[in-house]
Parts: sequence; C-alpha cells; structure tokens
Amino acid sequence: MLNLENFSVSFGQTNVLDKLNFSAEQGENLSIIGPNGCGKSTLAFAISGVIPDFIQATISGALCCENSVLIMQNPASQFFAMTVKEELGEKGIAFAKKIGLKDLLDRNVFQLSEGERQKINLVANLSLNPKVLLLDEPLELLDPVESNRFKKFLPKVRGKTIVWLDKENPNLSGSRKIFLGACEKHLLPEKKRNKLHGTALRANFLVKRGDFCIRVGFSMQYGEKIALIGRNGCGKTTVLKAIAGIEKFSGKVSFKGRPSFVPQNPSHLFFNETAEAELFELGNAKKLGINHLLKQNPTVLSKGQQKLLSVATIKKGEGLALLDEPTTWLDQKNKNSVYKFITESQQTMVIATHDPQILRYCDRVFLVEGGEMRLCSSTVVNRFFQG
Repeated sequence: MLNLENFSVSFGQTNVLDKLNFSAEQGENLSIIGPNGCGKSTLAFAISGVIPDFIQATISGALCCENSVLIMQNPASQFFAMTVKEELGEKGIAFAKKIGLKDLLDRNVFQLSEGERQKINLVANLSLNPKVLLLDEPLELLDPVESNRFKKFLPKVRGKTIVWLDKENPNLSGSRKIFLGACEKHLLPEKKRNKLHGTALRANFLVKRGDFCIRVGFSMQYGEKIALIGRNGCGKTTVLKAIAGIEKFSGKVSFKGRPSFVPQNPSHLFFNETAEAELFELGNAKKLGINHLLKQNPTVLSKGQQKLLSVATIKKGEGLALLDEPTTWLDQKNKNSVYKFITESQQTMVIATHDPQILRYCDRVFLVEGGEMRLCSSTVVNRFFQG
C-alpha cells in the first residue's frame, strides 16, 4: 500500500529528507511526528506525487504508493470551484449531508471560515474513494469542538491507510509512530507584567452581512492584551477586520494611528521580494528567531516561517496590533518565540486564537458566540478548550 526504501528529497543543495525507510499496510494508521522544518510537508508532497510532478526536486531511492489523496495545511489552496456544491460534486454532496455538513452546501467556498474550508476539503477528497489518506496537520485551523469531531470521524473511514503528519502526537487510536527530527521539550516563557495606562481603544459597532450578525462593545488600555476565543465561523476574524477598517460596520471604533493587522493566512500579507522588505522593525526578526530568513523571498518560506514573518511585520511602540491565530503551523519552540514576543511587546493587542497556551499572556479573554463578544471566566475557557 505504501512503501519507502532509502528515500531522499533535496532542493538544490538542501537535503530535506535523507534515506527514509518505512511502510504501511492497508487500513493501518501511521503518525509521522516532527518539528517545523523537518520535512513533513515535503514527505506528504512526495507520497501524493506533488513532488516531482508539480514541484521540482531531486529524489532518490524507492517510493511506492497506491491511489492517495492529500489534505493540505491550507485548504483554500486545494479549491477549484467557487461554490461548495461545485467543489464537492454529486458524491461529495451526498457524503456531506451524511456527516452533518448540509448547512454549508449553499455557501461560497471563500466565505467559509478556515475550519469550515478544511472540512469541505476532507469531504471532497474522501469522495474520490482513495486507498491512502494523507493528513498534513489537519487540525491547525479547527476549533476544539471541530478538532474532536474530526478525530472521532476518522475511525469511520474504514479500510483506508491514514498517514497523519503533525508537530505533536495526534493520539490516533492504534496508530504507529514515526519521528522525523528531534522532538524536544520547551518550557513556556514567563509572562511580563506590563503597566497598563489610559484608554487605547474604544469599540462599539455592529457587523451585519446576510444572515451573519455580530455586535461588539469593549475598550482597552495601552499595553493590554486581550484574547478572542470561539468556534470556527463565530466572527473572531470579522471583529479584527472591522477594527482594522477592512470589514464594513455600523458604529464607532476609535484609537490613535493605524493598526498592524496579521491575518490568519500569512501569505495574504506579503508583497515584496524579500522578507526584510516586509518589516517595519528589523529588530522583530531577531526576537522571533528569523534573522537568517531576511534575504529570502517570502513565497518560498515554509508555512511556519511565513507565520513568524507575519508576526514580525507589526510596528514598534504603543500602537494597536491585531493578530489572527498567530501560532498556527508552529511547533512548541517557535510558539514560545511568539509568546515571548507578545508578552514583551508594548503594543496593545487583540488576539484571535484557538491556542490555550497563549491565554496566559493575555490580560482578559472574550468569548465570541451567538452574535456577541463577552468577557469570560477561566471556567468558561476550560470548557471551551475541552471541546
């Protein structure tokens, strides 16, 4: 079903995978675990045939795989149609109804949240009836409830070989583990107690778009960090975009200067030929450990490297920074760099996140649910992340 013997992949002078040897039988679950940059996505591209058919690389050794599909980290990169129904086709529509995704069928794929897109991507690929299902960090964009549903759904995919590639152990039942690179433990950085002062932001507005509606009212002090949590599609990104001036709203948002907005998908942010040219403050690159990437083109960086670069684009000083899922696609070491960057920054920050660890570096946590944004207790936070 799947077999690799002395399999290697290199890009130019860079050897990414070196003499891998493993196999998987029909119906077996395999977890491939490793940190950012160890070659997980390269391996997924090679097994699925993207390398070398669409991405040029030097390969050696033997790789044999029968009828595979790949669920990529960024589902939008796999869409070929504008509507969900067109994307799924007749078989996919029937499958979507069977697993409870009927409400998404009449939507435009580019109006879906990232988590909703990932579910549609999974259904579209499973409707092709593959023998090998490759999952490249499939939970990165899903909220805790949808993550649990995704994991519970996989055992229903019977008879297929499932290869799950991730930074951490996905804890699949009966899964055999293969480690790429060293999996090290990293202690979380301490929270810095910044002195809060004055009023940095006042927001009181309503966003209404078709059947979607969200009402927001809150204020923030200079230097304060708040987190927004909530289900996929609840409106966290909409709140950030409204404050940034990207989303239309009725009401008022007031703050000094222009905010820095870091989108969930970092590739939406880059327009220059080098990473260095994207930055307002070069010192941010050093703080986030990406100095060695400054001369590279952002489009050739890995997803994790792009994420770190996007966080580094925020301005210096006491301005306002809006961060949408700033730790997705990052391993623990790089997440710690982002946590340290956040807690040491003088910026006032609004952070939309599914990462429970990031909350320890925030002063308040708000739950976005049912068309409103409300301050929540630690009990509500714990329940949310338990899914």
